[in-house]
Amino acid sequence: MDWKYIQSFKMLSAEEVYSILKLRQDIFIIEQNCIYDDIDNIDLVSEHLMLFKNKKLVAYSRIVPPGVKFTTYSIGRVLVHPSQRRKNMGRKLVLKSIEIVKRKKVNSISIEAQEYLLEFYSSLGFRKTSETYSVDGIPHVEMIINIH
Repeated sequence: MDWKYIQSFKMLSAEEVYSILKLRQDIFIIEQNCIYDDIDNIDLVSEHLMLFKNKKLVAYSRIVPPGVKFTTYSIGRVLVHPSQRRKNMGRKLVLKSIEIVKRKKVNSISIEAQEYLLEFYSSLGFRKTSETYSVDGIPHVEMIINIH
C-alpha cells in the first residue's frame, strides 16, 4: 500500500484525476444511487490524499482549506473502494487526513458526514454540531474535531 499526498490540484497527473473522479462516481453516484454535482470546483483548491494498492486507487479524501465549505479546514469526499472495506482502511484514511491538517497548526477540523457514519466519525473524536439535514436526498450532519 502506498500513500500519496498532493498539495495542489495542478500537481495531480491526468491519470490520478481520472482515478479519483472514477472512484468517486462509482461510490457516491452509482453505488449510493445519488445524482449530484461531484465536480464542484472545490477540488481545484483542495489537497488530495490517495492510497494505492498495486497501483490502483483504493482510498481517497480531499482536504479543503478554511473559507470554502467551513470556516475551518475540512475533510471531504472520504471513500474506500468496496474491495478494501472492513479492513480499517477508512479509519487509516481519516487519521492520515487529520495528521496532515494537524501540521498546519490549526485548532479544529470540520466534516459533513453521512448520518449513517456518525458512530464511525465519533469513534475518531469528531462530535456532532448540527441537526440532520438532507444533501441530495442523503441524511448528513456536520461534525468537528478539536486538535492541538
